[in-house]
Amino acid sequence: MPNPFNVNNSNNNNMFRDLYQAMKQTNNPYDMFMRLAGQNPQMQPIIRAMQGGMNPQEIFNNMCRQRGINPQQFIKNITG
Repeated sequence: MPNPFNVNNSNNNNMFRDLYQAMKQTNNPYDMFMRLAGQNPQMQPIIRAMQGGMNPQEIFNNMCRQRGINPQQFIKNITG
């Protein structure tokens, strides 16, 4: 299975860039994320953490660090 956090993969960057733009344009990014994430069983730990009150930024930073990814560099690659 390909690593969705591979910042060198242009297909992943395009997918994340499109998702980032959609999230910026919605009135309720949290609900949009939860609907999309609910369709992916691999997202269940993230959903539980968010429902438990964990900060989404903290979740993202932790996941990046666990994979040896610099969160700021990842964001820079996605946002252009």
